[in-house]
Amino acid sequence: MSKKLFLLPALLLGAFLMFTPACGDSDACKDVDCGANGTCFSGDCVCDDGYEIGASGQCDTESRVKFYGNYNVSETCGGPADTYASSISAGSSITQVNIGNFGNSGLNVSAEISGDELTVPSTPLTIGGNTLTVSGSGTIVGNILTITYSASGAVSFTCTATMTK
Repeated sequence: MSKKLFLLPALLLGAFLMFTPACGDSDACKDVDCGANGTCFSGDCVCDDGYEIGASGQCDTESRVKFYGNYNVSETCGGPADTYASSISAGSSITQVNIGNFGNSGLNVSAEISGDELTVPSTPLTIGGNTLTVSGSGTIVGNILTITYSASGAVSFTCTATMTK
C-alpha cells in the first residue's frame, strides 16, 4: 500500500477533530429567546432597528412608544421662554415619530428614533411666507424630552425645547 492511502485518512481525521466542538462547549444562546424582533449573539439579545428589550426580556417593545404622548413645552431661543403644547405620535416607519406643533409653528416634523435618542433631519418649514430649514436632536429621560434644534433661512437661531408629558 502506498503512503498516500495512509495520509488521506489521517488528514480527514485531523480535519474532523479541528472542526468538531470539544465536549463541555455550550451554546450561550441555547436557552435565550429574543422574540420575533431580535437575535441572540453570545448569550445576549440584539434587537432589530426600532425595537428594544421589554419587560418580557425579549425584543418586543417598539423604541418609539416611550416618546408618544401630549407634552407641555418650555422653549428658549435666546430670549424669554415660550410655552406651548405639542404631541408626538407614530411616524410612517418603525423608527419614526411625528412631532406636532414643532417649535410652536403649528406644523408637524418627522423625527428618527434610536433607543432614547431622537433626530430631526434637515426639514424645510414655511412659516408666514418664510422658509426655514430646521434640524436637531434630543434625548428622552423618563417623561422629559429635551430637543435642541437649529433653524436657518431668512433668519437663523438655535432653540432648546424641554417637553414634559
